[in-house]
Amino acid sequence: MDQVGALLGGFALLGLTVEGILRKVENPARKFPWCRKCGKNMNTAVLPRLMPGELSSHLGKHSLPTETAMLFVCPKGHYRLWFVPKLGNTEKAFFLREEL
Repeated sequence: MDQVGALLGGFALLGLTVEGILRKVENPARKFPWCRKCGKNMNTAVLPRLMPGELSSHLGKHSLPTETAMLFVCPKGHYRLWFVPKLGNTEKAFFLREEL
């Protein structure tokens, strides 16, 4: 009888563990970048011909080509995010947020 109780207790513990793991797997982690207003992952957009002045001055200051800049747009249209990764002689990554 004790063995049956231990077996049932082991199954209950296994069930709780599997349930916790499944809960983590069902909700995937957010990927960079995400909108801070709606929480959705932002979509990559094609670079326009005109870039904001702050971005072009940052690229010119560090002698980086315009292709290093990435543009992300919120799917609900909250804002656009410009991103330049840390490359070469740059001291840190560059972010520029534009409200739409």
